[in-house]
Amino acid sequence: MKKIIKLMLVCVSTSLLLVGCGGEDKNSDKGSSTPGLNRPFVYVAQQVVGSIDPAKVIDETEIIAAVNLYDPLFYPDVENEKMDPVEHLAKSYEVSEDGLVYTINLRDDVKFHSNNPFTADDVLFTMERMLSIGQGNSWLWNNVLTIDNVKKLDDYTVEFKLNNAYAPFISSLTQFFIVDSKLLKENEENGDFGQKYLDSKDAGSGPYMLAKWDREAQLDYKAFDGYWGGWKDNQFKDVQMKIITEEATVKTLLISGQADMVHQWLNFSNYSEFEKNDKLVVQKDPSAKLQHIPMNMQKAPTDDINVRKAIAQAFDYKAATKDILSDSVQAVGPVPIIVTGHNNQVEVIDQDVEKAKEYLAASKYSGDSLKVEFMFLGDNPESRQYGQLLKDSLSKIGIDVKLLPSTWPQMTEAATTVEKTPNLMLISDTLKYPHVDSHTYGIYHPSAQGSFRSTSWYNNEETTVVLDEARKQTDETQQLELYKKAQQIISEDIPSIYVANPTHNIAYADYVDGYIFVGVMGYDIAFYHLSMK
Repeated sequence: MKKIIKLMLVCVSTSLLLVGCGGEDKNSDKGSSTPGLNRPFVYVAQQVVGSIDPAKVIDETEIIAAVNLYDPLFYPDVENEKMDPVEHLAKSYEVSEDGLVYTINLRDDVKFHSNNPFTADDVLFTMERMLSIGQGNSWLWNNVLTIDNVKKLDDYTVEFKLNNAYAPFISSLTQFFIVDSKLLKENEENGDFGQKYLDSKDAGSGPYMLAKWDREAQLDYKAFDGYWGGWKDNQFKDVQMKIITEEATVKTLLISGQADMVHQWLNFSNYSEFEKNDKLVVQKDPSAKLQHIPMNMQKAPTDDINVRKAIAQAFDYKAATKDILSDSVQAVGPVPIIVTGHNNQVEVIDQDVEKAKEYLAASKYSGDSLKVEFMFLGDNPESRQYGQLLKDSLSKIGIDVKLLPSTWPQMTEAATTVEKTPNLMLISDTLKYPHVDSHTYGIYHPSAQGSFRSTSWYNNEETTVVLDEARKQTDETQQLELYKKAQQIISEDIPSIYVANPTHNIAYADYVDGYIFVGVMGYDIAFYHLSMK
C-alpha cells in the first residue's frame, strides 16, 4: 500500500498539491507511444461531458476537457505547487495604478492544432465569443468588460480596459481558454461563432487534440506533437476519459489494472479499500471545495428565513462530516477554509433540534404541514446517504422530505429557473478560479444566477453592493475585508446548509508520476503533467 496524506490547512498563496494517475486498459487494442504502457492512459470520470466548447464549459468534466484541449492566458502555479495564477499563453503583464487597464504580452511561439499561429487576434475573438454567447464562465467578465474595450496593440500585445477595477481579473483568466479564431471563422454558420463546429471538434492549442468523443461514454485525447511546451518520452500521449457512474465498475477497473486513475467522487469507503492495495496510491489533500445544500429562497416554504434556520439547525453535521464524508471538516460559511480571505468568524451551526423547533414556530408557516423537495445525484451512494440523513434530520421537526434522485443533466436543468429549482439540492462546489471571489460573488451575486452554483436564488441588495465594492478594491487588505463582510451577511441569511469542506481523495496506479493537487476546478486532472515512473 502506498498512501499520501497532506492534511495541512493552507491558503491560496501557500503550498498545495495536485493529483494524477496511470494504469492500463487490457481490453483496449489501441496502442500508446508511452514506454511501459502499451495502451492509452485511462482516467475514469463520473459525469457526462456536456460540452467541450470553452465558451460553454462550466462543470468539472467539461473544464477538465478544456484544460487538456486548450490553453488559458494564465495557469495555476503547478511547478511551485500553488494555486496562484502565473503566465501561460501570457508572457508578462502590467496593470495601471487605478486597476482598470491590463496590458498583456503574449507568447510568440504557440500554434493551434490546425497549425495556425496564436496571436492577439485570437484573444480578442475569444473574448468577443465568450461575451456574445453568454454561457459557461462568461459571468466572470460580462459586468466588467465590453468587447470594444479589448484592444490589439500589436500581434503579441493586448489591452483589457475594465469598466471598473476587478480584483480577481488575472485569477479569472485561468478560465479563459483561447480558441483558434481563423479556424472558427472559417467554420461559422449564420454568425454562431463556430458553436456547431465545436459540438464535435476542438480549436485549441493545448497539449492534447480531440481524437474521439462519445458523449455518454468516453472522450479520447491524442497528444499534439506541435505543443509549445514540448513532450518527454514518458508522458502519456494517448488518453481515454471514460464516463462510468457505477461505483462497483470503477473499483473493478482500477483494481484490475484496466484504469489508471479514478475520480474524486467515489464513496469514501472505496478509497480505504484502495489503500490496502500495494499497487495503488491514495492521495489525500485539504480541498478548496464546499459541499452544501442550497435552499431555494424564492420558493415556499424555504422562502422564510425561520424555516431555513430550522432546517439548518436540525441537520446532523457530525453524521455528514464523520460518517458520510469520512473525517472532513465542517464548513465555516460559504468559502472553503483554505482559501485566502475566508472569514473564520462566521457562526458555525450545530445540530439543535429544540432550537430548530423554535425557529419553525416563529415562521409564517407555523402550524402548517411542511414538505420540501431534495434533489441529488441518484447514482452516487454518498448522495443517497445525504438524502436519508436529511430526511431523518427534518423528520424530528415535522418537515417531510421528498427525495428526488436525479442525473447531473437533470440537476443543471433544474437550476436554470426559480420554478424548476427544488427547495434543496446537494451541491459540491470546487473553487473555479484562485480567489475568494469564486465562492462569494460567483455564487451569491445576482449575475451568477441560473447555474447549479446558485440554486439558493439568493438576492440581498446589501450583499450585492459589498461584493461589487470588493471587486473594485485595488488595496488587497481592504478588498479581503469586504469579502469577509459579504460572507458574514450571506451566512446570516442562511441560504444553505453549509455542510463540509471535504478532504480531496484520489486514487491512481503506483507507476504514475507527477500528480499535484491544485484545488482549482479542472486543473487537478491535467494529463500533460503526468508520466510513467
